[in-house]
Amino acid sequence: MIARSSQEALSEAEKTLAASSGDLLFDNRIICEWLDTKLAAAYLGITPNALRIMVHRDQIQAHKLGVKLRFKLRDLRSVLQRRRN
Repeated sequence: MIARSSQEALSEAEKTLAASSGDLLFDNRIICEWLDTKLAAAYLGITPNALRIMVHRDQIQAHKLGVKLRFKLRDLRSVLQRRRN
């Protein structure tokens, strides 16, 4: 079961993704394409530490912006798809 804080992060991630599918004239793609560690972990249903371990083991691609990790939404979707198969 997902922890309470992870559920809140997942809810926030879902709201961000839902907002990106709106009918806006100028859609801000940066917000919906990149997730921080907490949101990416919630999206995958794992802990942030487990996500960092996956990055260290080269199981998922991450991009460093300064000292912070950022994850592309399409990379996370491909991880979910691999886990299903």
